[in-house]
Amino acid sequence: MSELEKFLEERSRIPIPNGDVARVHLLAKDLALGVHRNLWGRNLKFNPNSRLKEVQLLVFYGERWQQRDSLDHDIELLQAHGFADESGLLTQAAFDLLTEVAPFDVFVSYKRSESSAFALLVSFRLKERGLVPFVDMAINVGEKWYDELHKRIKECDYFIVLLGRNTLKSEMTIQEIKWAIKYREQNIEEEVEEKKIIPIWHSGFNITHKRWQDVDQAVRDEISANNAIIVQDESASGYNSAIVELLNRFGVTP
Repeated sequence: MSELEKFLEERSRIPIPNGDVARVHLLAKDLALGVHRNLWGRNLKFNPNSRLKEVQLLVFYGERWQQRDSLDHDIELLQAHGFADESGLLTQAAFDLLTEVAPFDVFVSYKRSESSAFALLVSFRLKERGLVPFVDMAINVGEKWYDELHKRIKECDYFIVLLGRNTLKSEMTIQEIKWAIKYREQNIEEEVEEKKIIPIWHSGFNITHKRWQDVDQAVRDEISANNAIIVQDESASGYNSAIVELLNRFGVTP
């Protein structure tokens, strides 16, 4: 896999916001990060047949932003917001975005008896980076609790589920995963930004174990190893590595 392909895969994990201003900010951040990774230069106005790095910018713009003929228009928007100067060079304001993260709403699903400490750690590390995680420890069990969880999952941008050895014994956790899948598919049908679902395996969890064969297939597919972050080593460094990988999915490099 080329460096450009790796970069495309990394950035594609971050949803493009629907709001016009937020969209311009994320575009500026994408382009500045590409310069930082030495994939293209600061000058956004160029002859696309002249240099490999300039062609890479067009490929990235077309694939990531699903547009190939609107770069000139977007350069004008970047200039209007102060992210590019009159000559088309990215400004310092664009590079300053590299230390920021969009305030996405994040729902953290977990089984209390198994993952409470990990959930608190994930929540703390996300808050440090300006994200807005929701962990249900403050809600009392009851009808209001159930309805509030449903609402939070429907509205979140990211759904993180912490999966320990016995998490799938929790009917509530399975229900939360099903809600996330439902509203992710609904977003796709309505052509709004797709909800991201991120499973994190820890404490020896493995979805391929025969004990989970009765779990709904859609749930099993969603939390498969292909989509998951896996705590490889049950140690402080192992958990830290998993959280670093999680932050990377939000475009944050700790």
